[in-house]
Amino acid sequence: MSHPILDGLDETIRKAMEDMNVPGAQVAIIRNGDVIYSEAFGYANVDEHVPLTKEHYLPIGSSSKSFTAAAALILAQQGKLDLDKPIRHYMPEFELADPVATAQATARDLLCHRTGVPRHDMMWLNWDDLDRRDLALNRVKHLQGNLPFRSGWQYQNQMYAVIGQLIEAIDGRTWETFVEEEILGPLGIRDYSFRIPYPHEEYARLYTPDGEGGNKENVPLIIDAMGPAGSLNMKIGGLAAWVAFQLNEGRIEGKPLIDAALFKQLHKPVIPYQILPFEFPERVTAGYGLGWTVDFFRGHKVVDHGGNVSGGSALISFMPDLGLGCAVLTNANSNLFVTALSMELYDRALGHAGERNWFIQYRDNMNGLLDAMKSRLTAIYGTKIEGRPCSHELEEYAGEYEHPGYGGVTITAKDGGLHMKYHNNEMKVSHLHYDIFTFELFGGPHPLSFATGVDGGISSLSIPFEPSVDPIVFARQ
Repeated sequence: MSHPILDGLDETIRKAMEDMNVPGAQVAIIRNGDVIYSEAFGYANVDEHVPLTKEHYLPIGSSSKSFTAAAALILAQQGKLDLDKPIRHYMPEFELADPVATAQATARDLLCHRTGVPRHDMMWLNWDDLDRRDLALNRVKHLQGNLPFRSGWQYQNQMYAVIGQLIEAIDGRTWETFVEEEILGPLGIRDYSFRIPYPHEEYARLYTPDGEGGNKENVPLIIDAMGPAGSLNMKIGGLAAWVAFQLNEGRIEGKPLIDAALFKQLHKPVIPYQILPFEFPERVTAGYGLGWTVDFFRGHKVVDHGGNVSGGSALISFMPDLGLGCAVLTNANSNLFVTALSMELYDRALGHAGERNWFIQYRDNMNGLLDAMKSRLTAIYGTKIEGRPCSHELEEYAGEYEHPGYGGVTITAKDGGLHMKYHNNEMKVSHLHYDIFTFELFGGPHPLSFATGVDGGISSLSIPFEPSVDPIVFARQ
């Protein structure tokens, strides 16, 4: 189906992918409930020059949160969940570090990120055997908050895992089964998975820029425990059906899957939010809803949600009053091509085509942000004080260390140095000065500080894994 907004779009996408270093992309555009455009570009496997097709699976990342929020509303529609009743009414074991949040936190609070708990992402990344129930009922209560309960918005993944566990506690089905049977099945979405079987020819390889214009392949993360926050993988056709469902206000072939009044709560701003530290005058943030962000672009409401996992970026987005939306999947890590493409599409629909090159705007702003982050991360090396040795023999630092939320760290002494195992991550530990060491993890250095007890032995180590709270202290076992 041809449409004026599609004129020259293939060429625009290819040029933007080159400018923004995107190996492969799947793009669908939906207008008034119909898919008017669906194409795949680039490579599913760069090294072997395997073209990406619409039949390859790609991760949708945190766009999965929109499915989790919809699942919670289905439970509400069934009379099993009150979004504004405390979580402890349904899961008495649920607890947060803040006693006020423990007593009052509701499903709505968790779905719109206003618990006062920051990201704490280093707690779960690459922890393959983390259990969702253990996370929800035993570990999140040990994650320090940095804001009073309900006082501000902070993007958070663990709380969506809690919602997944809440669904299971109320319904008896796991989050995965509930989403399959209550959402994906009724929508006719058959091609999806909750984990990438790596490597597999049906799944596109995932990539992160190597800093020299190339791309480094990523092994997909296993995030079973965190699944409700971001584990879905789909083909572009299925994700397009999800956007069409949103534009159809929760109806499938004219029949509501979710009651209209309840469905509107998904797309209604609950709390002011900001994800990126840069903004454009054409786009004004309104608020975070339930699994969706709500903005205004040139005066028109835009509802969307991005997603990023190790090696893949995605976006689901729609402009309700134009009946227009898009779904974009890529195998490029932390890449804003997906958002820029949605802005290009909306500019075309609103008669502003060509006024801004959104791809260059987002590329340059993101590169500046990444450079600043890298500079802050590497600043630790500039603090080194020469000639200040550690206070113990290396073997004395070796041992098992534990934090009740973050889990365990193992330090070993071998080959004349220290080595660290943290979940499924293994890395060398380098001495900085005194009892301060550093290690490299997820693209940047982290300081590690050992503490000495009154008996003269090493009693703990601390790492500032979450910069907005106190360093995480792992007690020696």
